[in-house]
Parts: sequence; structure tokens; C-alpha cells
Amino acid sequence: MSKKIMSVILALCMTLSCLTAAGIVAEARTTETAEVSAQATSVETGADYVLVDDVQDGQILQCWNWSYNGIKANMQKIAEQGFSAIQTSPIQTIKETTQNRQMSGSWWVFYQPSDFKIDTSSQNALGTKSDFKSMCDEAHKYGVKVIVDAVLNHMANNGDNTLSPTIPSDIRNDSSCWHSITTNTSNWNSRWDITHNCMGGLPDLNTGNSKIQNYEIAFLKECIDAGADGFRFDGAKHIEVPNDYENASSNFWSNVLGAATSYAKSSRGFTPYYYGEILDSTGGGQSIVNQYTNYMSVTCNTVSDNIRSQVNSGNASGAKRKDFCYNDGSQPAASKAVLWNESHDTYANGSSRGQSDTTLKKTWALVGSRAQACGMYLARPSSYSNQIGTASVTAWGDVEVKAVNQFKNYFVGKTEYLSSEGSIAYNERGTEGVVLVNCGGSSTSVSVTAHKMAAGTYTDQITGNTFTVSNGKISGKIGSTGVAVVYNAKPAGPSAYVTPGSQSYNTDTLTLTLNYKNATSGQYSINGGSYTSFTDGKTITIGSGLAYGTKTTVSVKATDGTTTSDIQTYTYTKIDPSLVQKVYFDNSSYNWSSVYAYIYADSSTNNGAWPGAQMTKDSATGYYVIEVPEELSNGYVILTESKDATSNRYPADGETGMALNGKTMIMRANHSWEEYTVTPATTAAPTTQPTTATPTTVPATTVPADKVLIGDTNIDGKITISDATEIQYHISEYSTLTGDNAIAADTDKNGTINIKDATVIQYYLVGLIESAGHCGEYTGGETPTTQPMTTVPVADYVYYYNSNGWSSVNAYYWSDGNTMLAEWPGVDMESVGNNVYRTKYPSAATYIIFSNNGSNQTSTITLSGVNKIYKNGSWSTYNG
Repeated sequence: MSKKIMSVILALCMTLSCLTAAGIVAEARTTETAEVSAQATSVETGADYVLVDDVQDGQILQCWNWSYNGIKANMQKIAEQGFSAIQTSPIQTIKETTQNRQMSGSWWVFYQPSDFKIDTSSQNALGTKSDFKSMCDEAHKYGVKVIVDAVLNHMANNGDNTLSPTIPSDIRNDSSCWHSITTNTSNWNSRWDITHNCMGGLPDLNTGNSKIQNYEIAFLKECIDAGADGFRFDGAKHIEVPNDYENASSNFWSNVLGAATSYAKSSRGFTPYYYGEILDSTGGGQSIVNQYTNYMSVTCNTVSDNIRSQVNSGNASGAKRKDFCYNDGSQPAASKAVLWNESHDTYANGSSRGQSDTTLKKTWALVGSRAQACGMYLARPSSYSNQIGTASVTAWGDVEVKAVNQFKNYFVGKTEYLSSEGSIAYNERGTEGVVLVNCGGSSTSVSVTAHKMAAGTYTDQITGNTFTVSNGKISGKIGSTGVAVVYNAKPAGPSAYVTPGSQSYNTDTLTLTLNYKNATSGQYSINGGSYTSFTDGKTITIGSGLAYGTKTTVSVKATDGTTTSDIQTYTYTKIDPSLVQKVYFDNSSYNWSSVYAYIYADSSTNNGAWPGAQMTKDSATGYYVIEVPEELSNGYVILTESKDATSNRYPADGETGMALNGKTMIMRANHSWEEYTVTPATTAAPTTQPTTATPTTVPATTVPADKVLIGDTNIDGKITISDATEIQYHISEYSTLTGDNAIAADTDKNGTINIKDATVIQYYLVGLIESAGHCGEYTGGETPTTQPMTTVPVADYVYYYNSNGWSSVNAYYWSDGNTMLAEWPGVDMESVGNNVYRTKYPSAATYIIFSNNGSNQTSTITLSGVNKIYKNGSWSTYNG
């Protein structure tokens, strides 16, 4: 009951926009660890290269056949070149001998895995697992993401249409784990053939099998733990999508990627980037492409290879290709497309190997400058005969590539306009940049139509040549490379952020790290309170003494001395750990050496491959405990001592697991399975239930002379939530209250200042006078007179009347300069009842579209100002 009362009190205070004290923040008093300091330095270093955070918005360098240490050694160069991500060769255990692993030209062996684990062999030419981890750590210092090439569709053969003996026996000897191990795809228009008969007769896994899925989920989790930030899925089109063929379906992608995403969010606080190798026709057209793009981005090889071919033949009109079509006419959205100038396949099979670096860099200028589509650049080896593991700085390190990458990063969110005139193909981004390619040669003077570019003078970032836009023409001279990257680059402005980002937490406190980029100082605010300065890498702690359900907002901004960044706000919700569904196990009579819980909903949805996840001993209860994933709330659980245990498991081998029924359960020492109620930790709260109604205004006081107002901790003549904040700072040793300030802070007059005094102020502010102690009195017992104070105004919102009965409402908005401020279909709007939805007013926006998650939508609407509601086709003032 006390927790509920405290939740009500804090919620009421928040309605007054003043719950600063409830969001008590204490500076971490311990010295920053080396790890924290390193992270802070890393972020600052990475910011120097202005890399984008979303892989889809940027460029990937495919470090084909490079060793992990080779990639690590080149990481600064990669960041300097503007690549936001690197892609490794497959890192799974493979079938080959040491000699074959290091042979030149044997790259294909890495696409024949024999297990779903990171190869730990010291003989692997790519490196060891510890080398991989070290490479990931180095990448993150520079703000570079790590994409792992994952082979999930097939495994290794033995060279004679038999399975490699190095494949785990429980897969190798289980026929249900395989589609085919001998046949090759024969009908490329048949989704059944494409998904059941692998290329070249390689053993095709039954990816609908839960055992296979569990192995692959465990592998992706292992990669994430080691530092991977995303995955490229080899042969993705050979793995089925839901309802892919008649009378059959598979949950492979939703299950495997769902589990990996959930794990990444909980373990490292990020969402992985996924893209799949979907080559040529999918055998199903647009409907199949759409199903893949529900889960990942996809390669557009037909378009990419065609653009390279057109550039090579000097055809600018063909090279300016705008679409993302496959051979069968299907086409993903730009935001789901991955383009390249060449791939490891086209290089290895010779179709692009003979084309010059000049052609490849011109192609890159066109595909790498595209809006929304991700770019993938193959790092060619210095020679095709290079041994596996060799890292080479080749054309990927040239100035043209760097200029295109930095152009792409600079114009994220801006529109594009592709066109051609004569031998020149070009792409205008927004109104201030253009990439021009002379498909017919090298240096040349140009004067082409400006479709979007604003009049002005610009600089080619490759040669330094001046380009002008005047009278509707872009004029200047392309240098000897045949590529010009024309815009006036401005240094990145200051920005600030908090790690981890917005989230819920079920501990008493949560530690946050505050960082800034391209700035000299930062400031943070808690729950809308006054801003406090911070240095890069500073840690703060929130949550102490808060009731469950309380939201704490942390806002940060940074400055370089001239420019101040936009404010970024993060929200953290404290949740009751007793409400988190768990499984407990009393091991006192079993005496198992370890305890695992296999939690599952059906044959394909579980908390990991058998035996599930290991339980940990709870110091508070003495029992072993594990949290139940939300999607398994109504599933079943089997408890076991180890993976191979037969007798030490419950229920017995072969029996159905014990039902969870959405409840926290315990297996008692006497073998009884029953619901378990955990006594939650207490939080600061009143001991009696308040009954006074909440007022809509805050009382103001008139001050008698020479008296101290109890509760007026900062001695400013009135009692506000800031006074409670001062108490919290005092408790956390962030500051010290003395003299009249200390007298005012001791609201219950017991000689000490603690969390109860802050709580008393909260009671007073919401009108619960019987619980407010001496708050509001003056020393000497006098009570001040009061007069009403105006109600705190609400925040600025834009409202929408949902007359269509949509199940949800999204707001998508953008600026007058065509700058995207939200990803389609926009932000989720909050329901305030009576079919009215709201979102914070997007002050930088000019236009808005309301939709039902993108499926139904209004036309483009011009924003009309704050606290306005769009109803029946027009704006009006919102009055609640």
C-alpha cells in the first residue's frame, strides 16, 4: 500500500511539472574507472570523423578476407574515410584444414561452416575469438559498427555430397534438420526449390526446425556478446519467409531475429542492423521482397551491377539509374536497399575484377551518394593471389571514396535528384550539394542543369575547384579523377547524449553516463529542473527512493562556445522487480551443481537452445532465479542440472514442461510447483493513506519578518519542488545544507535531514496537509497566509482528433527545406481520451501527416502552431 501511495504522490507532483526531487540525481562519488574514461575518449575521437549512427544511412567497408588484427590496424583509416561500418568474412567454425584456411583464393571455405560458433582456432587465418573482440572494441572507439557475415542457410559438405564430419552430431545425424544434402536448385522461379535445394549441392538446413533456429540464435547472441553490431545474411533468399509456398510457412526470421534483437537490447542496449543477400529474381516478385524487408534491408545486385556496367561503357543516362528493381521487377523501398560498386562474388568470379579502379570509384560516386540506400564498398585485395588474412589499403583509401562517404554522411535526411546531361551523371542532395561523374572520361568543364541546387558558390572536395550555381546551371571543372563532390562542408556542430538511452529499470538506482561530441562543455537537467554543467564521460545516478512507476527525464545539451546543440531528452521508468515474472528453484533438496531453465512457448519459441539459460542464486531468498521473457509469459519451463542430464531434471525426460500461466512460480524442495509471491523492497513512502483531494493550484506564502519557512530549503520565500531537490542533493552529498537552509529542510523537526523530509514537501505541494508535518509553518509556530498561485501551464503539443477510429495514430513531419525529422510513419502519438491524440510540438517542422501506422493517412498538412488540434479538416485551439 505504501508503494501505491508514493506512486500517487509522485504522479501528482509530476502533473505540476515540478518533480525534480523525485528524480533525485547524485553524482557518482567514486573515481571514474579506466573503462569509463576510455569510453569517453573513444566517443570524442569517433566524433571527429562525423560518422552516422544508423548503418542504413551510411557506408559499409567489406573487409573481404581480412584478419581481425588487420582490420583493427586500419580502423583509424577506415573512420577517416567516412565508413560507418565494416563487414567481416564469416567468423563461424569452418571445415577446412589449417593449410586450406590460409590458401590464396580459398575464400569460399568460410561460406561452408561446420558449426554455429565463433571459430576459436588459433590456426584460423582470420584470427581468434579474442582477436575478434579486440577488433570490435577498437571499432567502437572510432564510432565504427561491426557487421558479421553470417551463414545460416547451409553447412559444409565432405566434398562428395555427404555431410562434413565436423558438424555437431545432433544435427548431422538428425534428418529433420535438413532439406537436402545432394541436390542443386533447378527451378529459379520456384520458391520451394530456392528454399529447399541449396546452391551447388551444399547441405541445405531445414531452417524451420527449432533445433536449427536455437543453434543459430545462440550464435548471433555470441557474436553480439563479442561486440558485433549487425549481420549480413549470406544466401538469405534461400531461407523461407512466412507463407512462402503453398501449405507451408516458417517463422525463421521473426523467431531468430526477434530473439537476437531482444537480446541485443537487453544486453547492450542497441538494435542490430540486418541485411540479406537477395540476388537477382526472388522467384516470387514484389510480395516476396516485401516479406524480407519486414525484417531486414536487402542487396540490390541487379541495379548495382548495371550502374557499374553503364559507367564502364560511358553511358551517363543509364548510369543515373534511380530504381532498386530486381530482374523480376520487384523493388524494395530506398530505406531497405543496399547498393555496391562491386561485391566479393563479382570480383571473385571475374565479372568485375577486370574493371578499373577508376570505373569502380565513379560507380561508387553514384551508388554511394544515394539518399537512404546503404552503400557497401568491397576492399579489393592488392592481388587476387593474396593469402586469406591479408589486409590491403587499395582504392577504398583514395580521396574520391573519402569525399563521397563524407558527402553521404553530411546529407543524411536530405532529398536526392538524379539526372544526366551528355557524359555527366549527377546526384543533387538537398539544395546545397551535388556529386558529378564524367562517365565519358576524366577532367572536363561542365555546365549542367541545376534541378535543386540553390544559387551560390561551392567547392569540389576532391580538387578544391570552385563550382557556381547561377541562372539554373551548375558550372565548374571536374578534376582528373572524373568525379567531383561539390558542397560547402561545415564542421559538425556540438551534440550531447546519455548512455544507456531511454529504458525501464527494475533496480533501486540506475547509473547513466553523460557525453558530448564536438563540444567544450555540456549541461544536464533532471525532470525539467535547472541545468548543471558536466564534463564528457561524467556519471550520474537516478532512482534512489523513487516509487515504482515513476518516470525520470534527463535532458542534455552541449556547446562549443559559439553554438549550443539541440536538447536531447531521455526517459527512464522505474518498475517494480516483484512484478517482473520469474521462475525460482529451491535447490536445497536436489543439490544440483548448476541449474538451467528451458522456457518455451512452442517448438520454435524459447529462451535459447536446450538447456535454456543458467539460473543464478538470489542472495535475498537463497533460491535460484531467472526472469521470464515477456513473449514466454504463458509458456512452459523445464528445469535441469545440465545439457546432458537425464535424471536430474524436472519434469522427467520426455514430459511436457510446467505451465507458467503468466505468474511468478517456484519449484519447492518437496517437488511442488506453485505460485510464488516475493516481498518487494520498500521505498520511501508515507505510513498512512492520504485522503485529501488534489488541488489544481500550488499555495504561495506571505513571509513574516525574521522567520524561517519550514520547507523553503533554498530560502527564496516560497515552497516549490526545488526545495525537495535541495534535500536530495544534501542526502547524496552533492551539496550541504547549513544554517537557516538546514532548519527549513528539517520538515519533521526531528534533528536530521533525510528522504522523509523531501517526501513531506511533496505532500504539502499536492495539498495533503495532514501528512505534511511542519512544512508551511514558520519557526515559532506561526502559519503563513496563503493566496492562490496560477496553475502551471501544460507543455506545448499538437493534437489530432481520430474521427476515423484508427487503432493507433502516428505523426510524420518534416521541414520546409525537405529535411526529414522523423522516419516514416513517424512518432507514436499519445492518446489523451475522447479520440484525441497528441505529440510534442515539432518546432523545427513545417508540415505533418497523420496516419494509422502508415496504412491510412491524411494529406500533407501545414502546421499551425502549439496547442492546436486538427479536427474535421482544420486547425483550432485545443482547450482539453
